Amino acid sequence: MLNLAIARFRNRCIRKRLQNKELPPLAYANLQALDHLSLKQRIKNLRFGVLDRETTGLSLTCDHVVSMAAYRVVEGRIRLGDTFNSLVNPNQTIPSSAVKIHGIVPSMVARAPLFGEVFDQFLSYLGTDILVGYHVKFDLNFLNICMQQRFGFPLQNLVIDAMLMCRNILLPRHLRSYALKYKGDQDLDAVAKHFGIQIHDRHTAQGDALATAMIFQRILAELEKTGPGRLRDLLSK
Repeated sequence: MLNLAIARFRNRCIRKRLQNKELPPLAYANLQALDHLSLKQRIKNLRFGVLDRETTGLSLTCDHVVSMAAYRVVEGRIRLGDTFNSLVNPNQTIPSSAVKIHGIVPSMVARAPLFGEVFDQFLSYLGTDILVGYHVKFDLNFLNICMQQRFGFPLQNLVIDAMLMCRNILLPRHLRSYALKYKGDQDLDAVAKHFGIQIHDRHTAQGDALATAMIFQRILAELEKTGPGRLRDLLSK
């Protein structure tokens, strides 16, 4: 996920496969998401989109997204005026077990756009930024399912898991062991508490995305303190 050379190789293969196919502008733009990246670039000169989403459950095949939110991080700063936030109509029943977690009830999403429309809006918002998430593989799976269905290839943005970066760069040994042992939502709570970050609206896409962005800020700041803070430093952790 973090290897730029592998990502570029896969990107070249996709471009070759699709070279004679007319693509929508969003798809064509996403194919170029890696073109501007270099391992020598300073991290502070890069742009990151920090994502979180809430769903009807944990199944990739049966469950659907009910909300998505993202914050832009540029030059190590969270741009609070440049955010993405949308409810999503899952076009299915929201189980009570999921409602208890994120608080989104059917009436809240009844008139919300379907995921395909929200996904296009998010893809436009993300642009060529590096995608960041906490346990981001789950988020990425939902995005890639939609990308494959709509455009015939997975998301091409470079992707970073803030949980892994935090464990490798910031956390003391006892919390690294904690993060390895527990793979669920408790990780975000533990890390946020460790850094004195208060999570507002926990288990909402907007609240968790902001908390992740704040944690990611700590990662970037630490890399700047311990070295030149280049993309290669971030991807080598």
